[in-house]
Amino acid sequence: MRIGINALGLWGKFSGVERSTLNLIKGMLKADMPIELVAYVPIEFDSSLLTFGTTPKQCKLKLKKLGIASRFRILRIICEQAFLPLKVTTDRLQLLHCPSYIAVLGSPLPVVLSLYDILAITHPEWCRTANRIHYRFMLPLSIKKAKRIIVPSESVKRSVISLFPHAERKVEVIPLGIDEIFFEPPNESVVRHIQSKFGLPKRFILFVGNIEPKKNLPTLLEAYEVLKKMMDGIGLVIVGMPAWGDGKLVERAKSSGALCLGYVSDAILRALYSLASVLAFPSLYEGFGLPPLEAMAVGIPVVASNAGALPEVLGDAAILVEPNSVTHLAEALYKAITDEALRAKLIEKGKARAHSFSWVETARRVARVYEHVLKECA
Repeated sequence: MRIGINALGLWGKFSGVERSTLNLIKGMLKADMPIELVAYVPIEFDSSLLTFGTTPKQCKLKLKKLGIASRFRILRIICEQAFLPLKVTTDRLQLLHCPSYIAVLGSPLPVVLSLYDILAITHPEWCRTANRIHYRFMLPLSIKKAKRIIVPSESVKRSVISLFPHAERKVEVIPLGIDEIFFEPPNESVVRHIQSKFGLPKRFILFVGNIEPKKNLPTLLEAYEVLKKMMDGIGLVIVGMPAWGDGKLVERAKSSGALCLGYVSDAILRALYSLASVLAFPSLYEGFGLPPLEAMAVGIPVVASNAGALPEVLGDAAILVEPNSVTHLAEALYKAITDEALRAKLIEKGKARAHSFSWVETARRVARVYEHVLKECA
């Protein structure tokens, strides 16, 4: 198979969708299936991100840097919709995978689309204005264009089908994977360096995610204030980029005593997970939820909301609470930190849960979708 992947979103500091796109490509290479991938990337893309380990024998990857800087969103959209249809034809591909919500509408090839949620339609208040306008117009057209739609959870599948019932036969659930770095034993010297560098408290709650409305940070900050009255010396560490929304939220977090580290590398994040007492993930909605699984892989308890796909993804390996209940969140965090029997149970179940999510298996299942689409279109 000769498959094109629209990876023009791979620039700057990667969050969930970009990391998923990159890890899918890496999973294809590690699975080493007989497939040729042509990944269209922007000029900012660091090619070393796809250099690792042994060279696959069957899976071939060709990176094609298009002459655009994807930090200019309008240029990227124009390139995707106007120039990619010409490129995939010239490159003699068989199928185009669009892993970032929007299909290349003019593609002469069959299109496989990945959707992680449809919040721009169901909860526009949780989306930045540019995404809300763009996606509300383009998502229905993309869903119509796609031969198959890959979603990471049954929760997202139900959302898509509820609004686009005609697409039911096209939607396939394929969970995301966990980057292998989070399964690796901790490097003690790195862990000690990170602890010293950031001045981390002995016990702390860790939050990981973009700072935006759906992540529900105000509730976490209120729960933290309650928790500080219940136990001495507990800290809160927030990892993630300010995305949009309340511009004063970071300042509010700092005034409460939280340590805000911004964006960090996966190596630093791995160390932070191993040092944390618990991961707090109180999102108002998630189409999947990678940070809780990463924390489980490292071996710390997780307290998450019971919203969106989180109950489906985390099962009984985490404490799940109502996202808007400050009291329940604070109580759950307290138990996860102080109840040793409960901690041990959550850590054991969490590690087992995390091991069921693999990017290699995800890549194999995505490749089978490619095969099915090509057979249908033959």
